Amino acid sequence: MNIYAGYQEQAGRDRLTACPYNGIDVCMASFSAMVIDKYQSEKCCSTEDFDDCPIFLSKVLRKV
Repeated sequence: MNIYAGYQEQAGRDRLTACPYNGIDVCMASFSAMVIDKYQSEKCCSTEDFDDCPIFLSKVLRKV
């Protein structure tokens, strides 16, 4: 089951407030659905800085 972040409206534009691949306790951006530790979750997954995560970046690059 995935948990997707809600959108926040700012100056007429929508933006993500957390990583769209953040599962309950796994990273859905990885091939193996690896477990996320608490530090990683608080640092990247639950914040607007999720684009600094190497796993998220590799997922985005695989789509290109």
